[in-house]
Amino acid sequence: MKKSSLIAVATALLALSGCADHSAFGPQTEQDEKEYNSFDFSTINNNVAVNIEYSVNLEAGVFFSIYDQEPGSWVENAYVLKDGIQPLYSGWTSKDGTFSASLSLPSYLKKVYVYTPAMFSTRIMEAEVNGSQINVAEKNYASQAATRATEENTWGAFITDIDLDDWFDWIFNHQSGNNNYSYMVAGKTRPAEYNDGNWKDWLVTYNNDGKLHSESVIKNSDKDDQDLYLGKKLAGELYQVHQAVINVNKKECPQELRSEYDMLITKEGEIAINFLGGSTCWNSSLGYYVYRDGEKPASLAEANVVLVFPNTQDGFKTKTYNGESTKGAFTGDCVKLKYYPNIASGSQEGATYKFPAGYRIGFVLATNAWSNRIKSWGKTWERNFKVRSATSSGLSVDRNGKIFDVPRTAVYKYTDKNKKDYIMVSFEDNTDDNNFSDVVFTLTTRATIDKIPDVDPKVEVNELKGINAFEDLWPAKGDYDMNDVMTKSTYTKLVDSDNNIYEESYTFKTYGNYATLVSGLAVRLDGVSATDKLEFYVKSADEEEFSVLNTTYDTNDKVVVLANDVNNNKGAEYKVKVIHAEESPVEKQTIEAEPFIFRAKESGDAVAWWEVHLTGYKPTSKMNFGYFNTGDDCSQPDKDIYYVRKGNYPFAFFLAGATDEDLNPMLDPNNESMPIDKLYSGYSDWVTNNGTTNTDWYKSAQ
Repeated sequence: MKKSSLIAVATALLALSGCADHSAFGPQTEQDEKEYNSFDFSTINNNVAVNIEYSVNLEAGVFFSIYDQEPGSWVENAYVLKDGIQPLYSGWTSKDGTFSASLSLPSYLKKVYVYTPAMFSTRIMEAEVNGSQINVAEKNYASQAATRATEENTWGAFITDIDLDDWFDWIFNHQSGNNNYSYMVAGKTRPAEYNDGNWKDWLVTYNNDGKLHSESVIKNSDKDDQDLYLGKKLAGELYQVHQAVINVNKKECPQELRSEYDMLITKEGEIAINFLGGSTCWNSSLGYYVYRDGEKPASLAEANVVLVFPNTQDGFKTKTYNGESTKGAFTGDCVKLKYYPNIASGSQEGATYKFPAGYRIGFVLATNAWSNRIKSWGKTWERNFKVRSATSSGLSVDRNGKIFDVPRTAVYKYTDKNKKDYIMVSFEDNTDDNNFSDVVFTLTTRATIDKIPDVDPKVEVNELKGINAFEDLWPAKGDYDMNDVMTKSTYTKLVDSDNNIYEESYTFKTYGNYATLVSGLAVRLDGVSATDKLEFYVKSADEEEFSVLNTTYDTNDKVVVLANDVNNNKGAEYKVKVIHAEESPVEKQTIEAEPFIFRAKESGDAVAWWEVHLTGYKPTSKMNFGYFNTGDDCSQPDKDIYYVRKGNYPFAFFLAGATDEDLNPMLDPNNESMPIDKLYSGYSDWVTNNGTTNTDWYKSAQ
């Protein structure tokens, strides 16, 4: 595309004086009669008022992400995120489920999609963009929200409108009456699909919905066991921990958190289980088993399981299934477990709340084992769904009784600010989404349990910023195909549940452009403090991992050179990370990164730079100002006016929210040297009207 050498181009440019009279490409407009085109070519709305409201009744923030397109789809009862789609913004609501902030978002937005992985909240909500306002409220999404009826031992309820037709469908397709029980309980008649050992119902009693009777649970009034009872505030904190470490901003549970681990008791003491919730339509049963270390049972039939929660269904309601499942378990239900030393002989003799040292405790979930289970879906395996998920290796079985060769649980430990440990256990009850959020509980103990991996509930979030495109013949007009150098920017932040940011980074992905001129890539950072630590990385197109980039940060110009010649490593990704002091995180995004292209020309001991920045942006102190106001450039450095020209084209622009797919036409070799207004039909009107119309011009190629 660019046939001239750098020396020839520089000589020709400097020989030119003043701005060209008009553009060589595209229609001529009134902009050509002005001193320069004052349009800043911005594709960002910097003041979008975003208000989000979730109907939480737990003191817990809800993690959410804002997308410009539907980020996933419903697969049976699970909402599964698509691959490769990044949000425009992610964060946590306050503890009351609300979020209000002014955000910088792409100007093209007409509708947004708000997604959350939170168990108690509506997965996906839509909202129209009204001017510079986005208002989203869960109360308007009753058909998707989980119904949370207010009952004894609950901390509030999600109240939603119920369609009577839904209830009639529910009544006629589900078992009811006095025969509701867990198929795992000893002495009950059950389908063959559930015959893998009788569970003991010695510990708890319950009603026909599977709700535990009050005498089976620790209550707030039980003063002797207050250290085992979570309470509303702490349950909310642990609920947030689960969101953060298991499925926040992830398609499924990370592999490193999946485990098969029966907990080793190293110091005797009491153990209690606190139910947090679940995200499943299945009506399942949860039990536990105990064995001496080194004597793990060979099968579930040998495990001597004790029933804890006969029905773990907490009222989950999905978009695809419009009736409430039988609610049996409630967030906050706390059960003190017992050790039965003679359970193998079928005796409760010697039962005690103190678990002995040298023993292990494991847990098992029997999917859909509660008798009042979903039966109307038509398939045999859905009606009688024999799946067991256990913390022990070799004890998780599929619907055919075959052992799963992968973990079905996640077991980890969270230590709060008071140095108190909480053991978290979460289950996967099916194979459709692998979110490991189907049943979630916390263990509180007076015993000592060894070797549980610790987790840090900070969340790393990636947000799509957009794509920068540069014309490398500045100050000449060039051909304005804008594909000479292109970089895709992704912003990453490490946040806690209060939205405090501990790390900020930008990743710049380059492309296989067609420029023959040498152009370097640099980035100017704004917002770096004296206490911040900077790190730089690079990853070539054929590499899987980033490696350290040998470069330095120029504190004078706040500039980092990423590459002296982009063409030497086409398709590479460059990362600039800013690490804030652990004791002083920032409350909102503070680091802004402006990529630009440059060429360095040695002149004695001095280095004179040629640079191309976005319209209106200042050059660095290394810039050779002799380039300004030559060729097609109409800059006025004495007035701090830079990189402007007459006509309908910039020398560089940033396309907010742009993806690879959006700019495929610019990267197509068949479109080489074709101005962007020929590729994108809405471009000309967008420029002519100073960005007030056709704001999505680059989202729909001609």
